[in-house]
Amino acid sequence: MIRNLQLSAVLIVSIVPAVADELPKDISARQILQRAINAAGGERTLSRLKGPTLWMEQGTFYGMGEGQPFVAQYATNWPHWYRQEIEGAFVITANGDKVWVSGANGVRMLEGDLLRDRLGQIKADWARMLFPLTDRSYKLSRINGIKVGRRATVGLGVSHADHRDLRIYFDRESYRIAKCETTMIVPEHGAEPVPAEWYCEAHGSFVGGLPSKIKLMVNGKLYIQMETVAVKMGATVDPGFFEAPE
Repeated sequence: MIRNLQLSAVLIVSIVPAVADELPKDISARQILQRAINAAGGERTLSRLKGPTLWMEQGTFYGMGEGQPFVAQYATNWPHWYRQEIEGAFVITANGDKVWVSGANGVRMLEGDLLRDRLGQIKADWARMLFPLTDRSYKLSRINGIKVGRRATVGLGVSHADHRDLRIYFDRESYRIAKCETTMIVPEHGAEPVPAEWYCEAHGSFVGGLPSKIKLMVNGKLYIQMETVAVKMGATVDPGFFEAPE
């Protein structure tokens, strides 16, 4: 369970409804992004995530077959400081370009492809907060929408040198995020990246209307279901919290 949960990436999505209208054919990718940011509470609200943030999730992990409940605690000072602790299992700590994993077998510093993959996943999580995408280092493109359940969506492609490409689908009426797609390495599926899909099932308890309940599918199979149960913004966090775990 420890090794498999390490590669799970959580997060993302938006909330406060925008005014429904028809999508103009000439709307640009950055205009789509701005509508989504507005629907999630606005850039000023979302930018609070730049400060120290603590949150907790509860969920069920299905990577080994039978569901296993877990509690996860996170601490961030995006985009360079990140800490994820799965209670009773492992701790992942990122500080700049260094990542450590602490578990039953001790503390290991990641190197090579494992390091690049983990840093890429963390930076993709940061991108899913939406407002970082206003930076011109992100290449955005309008892509065809898809059906997510019964909802029609508007698609946004996201490319950046630091992580794998993302596809984000916004509800055509509310501009809340309905689904995100990318690829990631998952041990049960070998050493190559496989499709990963985040379905937003509820919003409201995370920052500014970002997702509070998500279902993650990996290679077409249910991998994790998770829900945010507590968030603290502007938290006081000792920088040493983001050093190598003991």
